[in-house]
This record gives sequence, structure tokens and C-alpha cells, in this order.
Amino acid sequence: MENRSTSEAAPGGSSTCGPLEGIRVLDLTTIGMGPYATQTLGDLGADVIKVESPPGGDMMRNNAPGRNPGMASLFLQLNRSKRSIVLDLKQPEGRAVVLRLAQDADVLIFNIRPKAMARLGLSYDDVAKANPRIIYCALVGARQDGPYAGRAVFDDLIQGASGLASLEARMGGGPRYTPAWIADQTVGLVAVYSVLAALLYRERTGAGQAVEVPMFEAMTQFVMTPHLSGHTFQPPIGGAGYARLFERRPYKTLDGYICAGPYSEAQWKRFFDLAGKPELKASPRYVGTENIARHIGELYQLFSETMATKTAAEWLVLLNEIDIPAMPYHTPETVQEDPHLLATDFFQDVEHPTQGRIRTMAVPTGWSKSRPLPERQAPLLGEHSAEILLDAGFTTNEIRDLVARKVVLDRSSGADTDGAPG
Repeated sequence: MENRSTSEAAPGGSSTCGPLEGIRVLDLTTIGMGPYATQTLGDLGADVIKVESPPGGDMMRNNAPGRNPGMASLFLQLNRSKRSIVLDLKQPEGRAVVLRLAQDADVLIFNIRPKAMARLGLSYDDVAKANPRIIYCALVGARQDGPYAGRAVFDDLIQGASGLASLEARMGGGPRYTPAWIADQTVGLVAVYSVLAALLYRERTGAGQAVEVPMFEAMTQFVMTPHLSGHTFQPPIGGAGYARLFERRPYKTLDGYICAGPYSEAQWKRFFDLAGKPELKASPRYVGTENIARHIGELYQLFSETMATKTAAEWLVLLNEIDIPAMPYHTPETVQEDPHLLATDFFQDVEHPTQGRIRTMAVPTGWSKSRPLPERQAPLLGEHSAEILLDAGFTTNEIRDLVARKVVLDRSSGADTDGAPG
């Protein structure tokens, strides 16, 4: 693991480099989906200003283990590459500050319900008056022109509503939620590409716009892309559900598990030789993609039985030698020691300015130019309030007045710093 200090981050603006350097994002999101989206934008070089509400800010600050109050592990993993300002948006002065910040922003992204944003005086029309070129991105539970508009949702609900949880039941047992933020993070990435596309459109036309990213529709598209299956045709020519996905699972070996499997006809034929059953190559049951698909259950059963005859390490060598896809089976603990991820320095131990040594993950993409190198770690609550306001043109006296009237919470001075050791 690489050891790096992040205490030397540049003051003001973005402390990262990357393809989005020079883009400023006003981040009014909390919990998972929104912060994951804005962290991704920040990691790519955008200057992300995280606007938090008093008194405690984003609930993820205290929703998981942490060394200090307000700086839980989930918050650290979702809010890198950001600056924090605390604003009371229920006060007119707080709204005025957001609109002033919006004048110099490229993007405003939020997961507050649109009607609540309108009540705050921060609807698209309100913000566009301050900055007609802004990309105004609403993260919502479902499209606002349907009967689910305005409903409160979160990851589990969307997993169930999109059909994802039901797929587990088809593999035996009852429906279950995937133990990962698969809806939050998948739709967070939909938000990222939507914002980037809107920025590209603005670059070409000069026009900002409102963009809506609905969890329900976005996740349903993600789940149903393979699983519409026979229902792709109307009337249906078969059932919904891609059969291969219900057969796949990690395979038991002599000493553990392996993630592997032939996919093409050529790969199955090479596997038949490896399994000591070359005669199956000539069987009409397994000739052609259509026949393989028709008999995929029995083929996966043969593969499963064969995997049980050697160790995982032996199979990784043998399968890779004949170009059959195979990867090690990991737990959240063992993946941190994967030799490939160690070689690419994916997990990085860094010195957080206030939280000590923490483990982070690198930007997963590779770049020949404009390589993203995020250095700013997750901020303390209100750590950059004064800095952000100064950047926006507020005077020191104006900032003091906003702090005195509890419109702004500023902890940049080091006094009353929840989450900081000592």
C-alpha cells in the first residue's frame, strides 16, 4: 500500500488535477447516491463544494464506525475531493448564499425533493436566473411526471421495485437485497454521465439546463437489460429472465472457491479437453451457440463437478493457460491483498489531515493525459466555509455576520472542530 500525505492540498479551488479541472459543482446531496456521484466528479478534477445543513450535516458522518464523531468510515469513502460549507437554507440569507455561489458554479446537484427545493426558493427557474448556464441536476426516486413522484426511496426499495431482489428467489430461497449499494452507486454513475453530457451540450450551445436522474427508472433499465429476455419480443416468445445468470455462482474447489466459466463455444470445447471429456466436443447437444444456451444448466453442472477436483490456485493456472475466464474468489478482507490490486496500487493508505491513517481507493480508470490524482480527503463539517465564501467575494465582515446569525457554521479556525482529534 502506498503511503501519502494529503495535508499539503492546495488552498482554495480544487486540490485535484484531472479532466474536469476548472469545473465547479455545488453539491446539495447526502447519504449515498449523490455523494458517490459528486465524489466521482471531484476525483476527476472538479471543485466540489459540499453544502451541508446544521447542526450535524450529512447523516453519513455518524452512520458507521469512525475514530471521531462526524467522520465515520462511510463519510470518508463518499466525500473525498470536496470542500465543506455549512449553510442553513431555511433562512433567507442561506438561500441568498447558495444563489451567490451558483453564479460561479457549473453544476448544482441535489437529492432534496424538488418541491422542497422550490419551497426553499431554489427551483430551476430560481437558480437559472442567477446563472442561466448552470446544469441543475435533480436526483429523485422516480420521474416527476409519474404517480411515484415525491416518494421517499432508498437503495433497498429500488432493488425490490426494479426486480433485482426477486432474482435471488429464482436461485433458491426467498427474495433478498444485494448486500451492496448497487442501486445508489449505479444510479450515482448515471448522474455522473448525465452531468457530463449536459456540460458537453453547454460547451456546444452555451445553454444550461435542468436534468432529472430517477433511481427507479435508471435501476430498472440496469436490471432489465439482460432480463427482458423473451419479453423483448411482443407478444413474448419466452419468459423474462436471462437463464445463464441464474446458473452462475462461485464454484467450490478442493480448498475454497473460484470465479470462472467458459462462455463461447470454443471455450467450452477447450474445457471438454481439460475435463478429460473430449468426446463431448462432437455432441450435437453442444454444437452452436443456440444449443449451448439450451443446455447451459447441464454444462454448468459439469463445470461445477470438475472444479471440485483441484485447488483454486491450480485451476487459475490451468484455465488461464487455455484462455477460459477465471478470477480469484475474494472476501472484503482478502480483496485488499489481491496481487493485481497491490501491483496497481489500487488500495492506498494515506494520512488524513485530522483522522490519521486511512485506507482509500484510487480512481479506477487509466489516462494517458489529464490523469486524475485526488488529494483532498473528506472534510470536517464546515471546514471550508470561510474559504468558500471568500472565493465567492464575501468580505470578512459579511462572513462574520453570517456566522453570528447562524446562517453559516465555520470551523476553519480550528475552534469547535467536531471530528478533529485533540
